[in-house]
Amino acid sequence: MDDDGLRSAKPAYRSFTARTLSPVVDILIPTQVAQNPAVVPPVTTFKWIGKDFVSTERQVQDPDSVRWILVDTGEHGDSWGQTIEYIRANPDAPEWSDWHFYRAPGDSGRFWTSRPLENGSYMFAVQVMDEAGAVNPVFDEDRNMRRVLVAPRNTGPVLSVFNQYVGTIITSSPNTPLTIIDLPAKVPMSFRWTADARGYGGVVSGYRYGWDIQDLKDDSQWDIQYTPFVTDNNTAESPPRTFEFDSHTFYIEVMDNSGYTSRVGVRVNIVPFTMGKNLVLIDDYDETQGAGFSRTNGGAPSDEEHDEFWEYVLGDLEGFDGDVDVIEVDTELPIQAISNYKSMIWNTYGAYNLQAGVSLLPELVQFRPEDPSILGTVTGKVQPNIVALYMAAGGHVLLCGEQPMTAVVNPNAFAGGTSSAAFPIIFRYELLGDQDSQYEDSRIGDWGVGEGSFAYNECCLNVLDISAISNRRLIRHFPDQACQTVTERSYTDGQEGLRTAIPMDELYEFPTLELRPEVSDPGRVYAPTGRGLTNDIYNPPYFADLEKRHDLTGPCNDVAEIDPPRDCFHPMYGHGCLDTSNPIYEAPIAFWTSVYGDRIPDVVGGVAARSAVWGFEPVFFNPNQVREAINIILFDEWELPRKPPE
Repeated sequence: MDDDGLRSAKPAYRSFTARTLSPVVDILIPTQVAQNPAVVPPVTTFKWIGKDFVSTERQVQDPDSVRWILVDTGEHGDSWGQTIEYIRANPDAPEWSDWHFYRAPGDSGRFWTSRPLENGSYMFAVQVMDEAGAVNPVFDEDRNMRRVLVAPRNTGPVLSVFNQYVGTIITSSPNTPLTIIDLPAKVPMSFRWTADARGYGGVVSGYRYGWDIQDLKDDSQWDIQYTPFVTDNNTAESPPRTFEFDSHTFYIEVMDNSGYTSRVGVRVNIVPFTMGKNLVLIDDYDETQGAGFSRTNGGAPSDEEHDEFWEYVLGDLEGFDGDVDVIEVDTELPIQAISNYKSMIWNTYGAYNLQAGVSLLPELVQFRPEDPSILGTVTGKVQPNIVALYMAAGGHVLLCGEQPMTAVVNPNAFAGGTSSAAFPIIFRYELLGDQDSQYEDSRIGDWGVGEGSFAYNECCLNVLDISAISNRRLIRHFPDQACQTVTERSYTDGQEGLRTAIPMDELYEFPTLELRPEVSDPGRVYAPTGRGLTNDIYNPPYFADLEKRHDLTGPCNDVAEIDPPRDCFHPMYGHGCLDTSNPIYEAPIAFWTSVYGDRIPDVVGGVAARSAVWGFEPVFFNPNQVREAINIILFDEWELPRKPPE
């Protein structure tokens, strides 16, 4: 149409077919919280990810090039809106960078670190171009634009510090209060840490650490000066250190590229382990009010019956005094209480459906994942797993009671609570419910998450099952996973429960343990016509054999490591039930762990010996037989002194 309004007689036309979509780009760092500006340090790193759609949204490749812009809002009336409009309306504005190759070496086409910026507000935007020259045309604050505010900070990178006895400490402060732990002498202490400043656009530039630093501002007092991380996930670890006395403090500090720091300090109070006495019995068993073999028809002992049982069973041990050497525990037990003993029997009420607070042992040995988002972070004085520390110090332990090792399964670590724990459970891989993983170790902390657990590390256990459980689940109830076992072990309460403990030890001649008459006579709870004891089953051979028996191809045994078993696992007793054809018959229910079997405590009379676990409560069995079995542990393995004959 001309200026007089006359139209062309025959309109021209051009046809084309569009086969591509414009590329898109999303800013990853700093993160966006609604329309609030991200508070960033003076030197800020922006990161993004671009996508170039080939012909459909399913076919994606990297864009060809990228450019970015950072505009001071002070030049546009301190207005976010006016600054955004300036960027949108001026594609050739001088603040735009040159176009950079998206796949440049060192990923330099996927991030940009600013020059030192003055305090104030800025608008950042990024564009990508595909190989045909198409540029993403839209500026969207939810995707490729960010409001940022440069302001002084009083915090630094998020620092996460882990130790197997302490747990995980998280801070972003340079003035974090000390975490405190009591530790036996000569137990190695090392720390692993990771740092992240991406949330506010910073870059972690390095770390330093040291022991017993008097002046934290004196660089010369740090064992390691500021050192860059060499891993992609900013993870490093200190070498193990041991101490014999006094208190010692470990410090770890990280810094970002603007000089902001975060610091964690852990004070280790060394507890002397004199081990001058022979044995302490930890009474952690829940004898409910009104219990008693006669009152409960054999279902549960009273406190008096339980005390009398242990006094009799330990009657051959020299120097044992039931009034002094028995500790009844409730909510806590300081490590000082057991430091004067060479050996310890911890009798607990564990049980797979235990409610919190009934016994102390589950609170100590339950699995605590390194990821603090699951169970929280550690602060203040720490109650460590004193059983693990005691074993590491060379003390000898017998854990026994109602399912003592089922207690290590922390139901709170599962997304759905107790309903998410499936048995049998593979400690190394499934303590977070990872039955759906491929059971590989390339990402420890994701899949090999349970490798540092008490069950796997100190006790040398790989697989745990339960003999009789009313809500029996499928042994592997995820049919399309690596361990493709979908069979269900039959469950019959009366036939499957524990009746006798069958000797399996290759070194010692242990006696058969049979239920005592008070609980197993006709008419009693555990009579042949009633139910059997519910107990732990350890590294059951039928689990390794499942794929062969059921013609399955999943590598169950490869990940379970029970055929052959690990060298540190030594069966002591097997499961005796009424149905001898049941897969659990003769499966291990008690074992030695030789993880610290060569550890000789540095005390007079200290010997190297294995620790043991009984997956059942001894008080239900014939006291004479239990005494004979306990004597083998006390005198033959632990080499404690026997009372002279009267």
